[in-house]
Amino acid sequence: MKRPGGVRGRGFVLVELLLVVAIILLVAGAYYGLSRKSADGEGRATTTPGQAVEAAKSVECANNLRQLRMLVQSEASLEGEYPSRLNAENGGSFTHCPVSGKPYSYDPRTGRVWCTTAGHESL
Repeated sequence: MKRPGGVRGRGFVLVELLLVVAIILLVAGAYYGLSRKSADGEGRATTTPGQAVEAAKSVECANNLRQLRMLVQSEASLEGEYPSRLNAENGGSFTHCPVSGKPYSYDPRTGRVWCTTAGHESL
């Protein structure tokens, strides 16, 4: 049976081909976009287990700081002033940096909490 307008079956093959090319491009983009550049510039991720643990501890430090800051703000809103110091009673078990073991610094006048470990200045 002849299709109306002289269209044979080639349009479907072209659409399939374009769809396959688009899928390949998406997969390649995801693969190369998610991989990090290594020191040798070849695009392979060269993360050692020690580096992964260090990164996880840095994330834990950032989460500890976030929790301590929320604690300080909640106590300030309840009491009307910042707590005089951070300790195990009001800071819980996360008053020390998991990377260096140093206690977090706290300014009771401003309520600012920060980490003194090198590389954690921006946390």
